[in-house]
Amino acid sequence: MMQLAVWITKLEPHFPQVWVFQAWNMAYNISVKFKDFSDRWRWLNGGIELLRDEGLKYNPNDVLIYRELAWFFQHKLGANLDDANVYYKRQWATQMAEVFGKSLGSNFEELINPQTQDQTNRAAILRNKFKMDPNFIKVVDERYGPLEWRLPEAHAIYWAAKGLDEAKKNPAKVNKDDLMQLRRVIYQTMQLSFQRGRLEANPINKTFDFGPNLDIIPNVSRSYEEQMEEDPEKRGQMETGHRNFLRQ
Repeated sequence: MMQLAVWITKLEPHFPQVWVFQAWNMAYNISVKFKDFSDRWRWLNGGIELLRDEGLKYNPNDVLIYRELAWFFQHKLGANLDDANVYYKRQWATQMAEVFGKSLGSNFEELINPQTQDQTNRAAILRNKFKMDPNFIKVVDERYGPLEWRLPEAHAIYWAAKGLDEAKKNPAKVNKDDLMQLRRVIYQTMQLSFQRGRLEANPINKTFDFGPNLDIIPNVSRSYEEQMEEDPEKRGQMETGHRNFLRQ
């Protein structure tokens, strides 16, 4: 199945649905066939890499691929429907700690303009392995944060925001419904980050728990308001979610 996914996407590299289907198949359908969590993680990570490392290389402005990538972080890693979800979060947090450190927020200037060998190495990992731009990370964190970049929710917001930003460069080929899905990822994940966007690590037994990130409450509310302004036709749907958030 892995080889087949590589062949199909190589033959049709500019057809976004091919990338989305193959990545979904790996991350959702095939992964759950395995009992061992490490096996599941390999297939999920393979789906993420297929979209992020290859799909966006051939389709850098395609909203559909950004939406799917953001959804993987919001749902497959971030939610708890898969009984291996804690294992996924642990694996992701470990990888991200090597880049961002071990605290809420980060000194993004170290990654944008590295001054030491350690900072240079971390910036290279971020750009080359995870295909993320530290300048845009800083923009996202200033707008929606402070976010915990060791948790998948921050990356869901990043890729959704990146998709919206890229869509502006090629508006003629953008489907408005696809943009709505990216906006939905942002405000839904912002609410999740408010509820459990703080990582509480226990170094003794090497486990962690989640706490609320109260610092982002004003930005969560603003994210709803901004999206309602951007898409007035769907305002009613977003108003309901915004009202529920304010009640909570």
